[in-house]
Amino acid sequence: MVRSSNKTSDFVKLNKRRKDKITHLLNFDRQAIAREGINNFLHDCLKLLAELLLNDEVIEIVGERHERRSDRTASRWGSQPGSVTLLEQKVPIGKPRVRTRGGGSEIELEMYKQLNDPNFLNEQAGAKLLAGLSARNLPKTLEKILDGRGVGRQTVSRRGIAEMSKQLEIFKNRTFENTDFVAVFIDGVGLGERVFVTAVGLEKSGMKRVLGFEQGSTENSGICRKLISNLIDRAILDEGGGHLFIIDGGKGLHKAIKEVFGTRAEIQRCIEHKKRNVQDQLPKYAHSTFVQKYAAAYSKKTLKAAEKAFADLRRDLERSGYKSAAKSLLEGGSDLLTLHRLSVDGSLRKSLSSTNCIESIFSMARYCTRNIKRWRKEEQMERWLAASLLTAEKNLKRVPGYTQISKLTASLRKESTN
Repeated sequence: MVRSSNKTSDFVKLNKRRKDKITHLLNFDRQAIAREGINNFLHDCLKLLAELLLNDEVIEIVGERHERRSDRTASRWGSQPGSVTLLEQKVPIGKPRVRTRGGGSEIELEMYKQLNDPNFLNEQAGAKLLAGLSARNLPKTLEKILDGRGVGRQTVSRRGIAEMSKQLEIFKNRTFENTDFVAVFIDGVGLGERVFVTAVGLEKSGMKRVLGFEQGSTENSGICRKLISNLIDRAILDEGGGHLFIIDGGKGLHKAIKEVFGTRAEIQRCIEHKKRNVQDQLPKYAHSTFVQKYAAAYSKKTLKAAEKAFADLRRDLERSGYKSAAKSLLEGGSDLLTLHRLSVDGSLRKSLSSTNCIESIFSMARYCTRNIKRWRKEEQMERWLAASLLTAEKNLKRVPGYTQISKLTASLRKESTN
C-alpha cells in the first residue's frame, strides 16, 4: 500500500474538461455541504474514493457492466458488508464480490486487501506511541469518521505492540553486510529494575549504528561478554580484533573485552566519567581548578606530554591532601590515553574520548519511553527499547572528525598485529 509522503503525487491527472464532467456527475449540493460541515463531506468523499478504487478493479477483472464478452472468465456476484481503513480507523462500506464464471470460487480483490493492510495501522500506532502520545489520549487526536471503528485504547495498544514486536525481531536479527565497525561504544541503560548493556558501532564512513543489547540486573562481565559474543556470532565484530571500545570505566565491561579479545582490541575509558569520579572525592571549591588542569592535561597532543601532565596533576592532588582523588585518577589511567597512543587527535579524539555519543542515544530512547509508568515484563522492555533505539538511530549523524577514521583504522590494525 502506498504510504503518504511530502512529495506531490501524480496519481490523479485531470484536464479541465474532465474536471467539469466529474463535477456535473457528482452534482454537489453546496447548501447541504455547508450545513453539515465540510469535514463530513470530505469523509464521504474518502469512502466514495475507496468504493471507486474497488469498482475499478472489478471492471478490470469482469469488464463493463452489461457488456457482452465471449472471453469473460469472471462475473459480478453482488456485494456484502465490508470495511476499509480510512484515517486510521475502520469504516464500513459495501464490498463488491467477484466469482469465476459459473458461480465458482470467489476472487479476492487486491485493492480491498491493500485498503485493510494491518501493517499500516500498526506503523501509525507505533510511531505515535514512540512520539510520546499515550494509548489513552491517541483516540482524541484522530478525526473521527461517522461509523468509524478501531480507535479505542485497547485497539491502539494492540497495534503498537504488534509493530514494536516486529521492530524487535528486525533489531535482533539484522546484519550489517560489508560494514566494518572501527569503534564500539558500550554502556548500560536502565529500564525499571533491569539494565540493558547496549553497543553502538562506528562505521568507517563515520555513521553510527545500534548493534544490539543484552539485559541483566547489573553491568557484570557475564552480560557484557554475552553481548560481545553475540555480535561476533552475527559477524558484526571480527573475532580477530582490531576494534576500539569506548566504555565508561565499569570493571565488568573491561574484563569482558579482555576475556574475549585479549590484546587484539583497544579500550578508551570515558574521560567524562573519570572526571566526575575524581570530582566526587574533592570539595566543591576545588572542582573548577581540577577541571581546568584535567582538560589541559588531556588536550596535550602527544602521549608523552599527556602522561607528564596527568602525573603532575596527580602529584598536585596528593600535595593538597586529596589522596583519595589522586588514587581515583590513577585507576585506569593508561586507558584514558589510548587515543593519544593511537595518534588520534583533533575532532575525532574529542568524539571518541567519551561515551557522550551513546548517552545521547539513550536520552532519545528515554524520551520515547517517558510515558511508561510501570514496566510489567522483560519482553515489554525489550520491545520499547528496540523500537526507541531504532527511532533514535534515524536521527544519528556522522561523528565530527570522521575523515580521520582511516588513520585510526591503520593504527588499530598495527596494534592488533604486534
